[in-house]
Amino acid sequence: MLTTSAKGRAFDYNRVVGGRAFRGIIYATQGLGDDLYVVLRDTYGSDILKLTIGPSLDDEEISLSFREVHEQNFDGSWPSCAVFNGENLLVTDELKNVINVFSPDGELVKTIGGSGNGPMEFARPSGIDIDSDLNVYVADTLNHRVQKFSTDGSFIKEWGNFGESEGLMKAPWGICVDHNDFIYVADHKNHRIQKFDSDGNFVMSVGEFGSAANSLDHPADVSVDKSGDIYVADWVNNRIQIYEPDGAHVANLNGSAIELSKWQKQYVNASPDVYKARRRVASLEPETLFALPTCVNFDESKSRLLAVDSQRWRIQIYDKVNNYSDPQFNI
Repeated sequence: MLTTSAKGRAFDYNRVVGGRAFRGIIYATQGLGDDLYVVLRDTYGSDILKLTIGPSLDDEEISLSFREVHEQNFDGSWPSCAVFNGENLLVTDELKNVINVFSPDGELVKTIGGSGNGPMEFARPSGIDIDSDLNVYVADTLNHRVQKFSTDGSFIKEWGNFGESEGLMKAPWGICVDHNDFIYVADHKNHRIQKFDSDGNFVMSVGEFGSAANSLDHPADVSVDKSGDIYVADWVNNRIQIYEPDGAHVANLNGSAIELSKWQKQYVNASPDVYKARRRVASLEPETLFALPTCVNFDESKSRLLAVDSQRWRIQIYDKVNNYSDPQFNI
């Protein structure tokens, strides 16, 4: 399905970006203008790529590999999620248990944190986002909490602990701060999204365990647009879930990549054996679908949703169309 419409909204498939250059992709976040930062983690070498995605189909180019700037910055590294604060890119590292701060040119500016369970210490940090005052929120995954600190790395507060009750967490992963500075946490092993105010007070929970239309199975990430719609990378269910601001289910996206990306086409066409093998498969339908999506990021400037399709090394992009009405046909 290329256009999914529900409750006055439509999510219209735009394109797919990716290929072998995106091996190990796990996260994507916006920079300035058309810039996008892509986080790769792979046993062959983790990296962060800076690329541009223009308005036209196949108008995407990789402009920088952070690994090529200083390879040693990625030795023993397992980068996870990232956020651009207007000046630098902040990247969580699950193996080093730190936040690496990079310039847009790939230079390591500083490192924040270390291993442990005290203030400004982390155990497999993952999701990261900023609020309107540029305070930073981190999903401190194996400490089962959220930490909040200022841009300069000064600890502000923490909340959460291991458990299933409201406000407690089990391995939180993705995190998002909305336009009103509410914080949404992908409570991975509790199969839900929890919403908190900026002081860490519980507001509401979205989702429950399962594979039904409105359920979640190990959600990996969450994003919220300006109208309050909530997007979830429903990891094990291989789909993107969409909820209204009050948590009512809107729709799900299963994947719409009916054509290969620019870089995927180049790879297939460059190898006669790969080209022949692809044409011999019984069905190309699996290529269209999500396989373990790990990231959702709503780009407000372009009213589009970017969903990282981790096992297919790509990003599927959907335009959000508001006030959509289904066409009526007279027969």
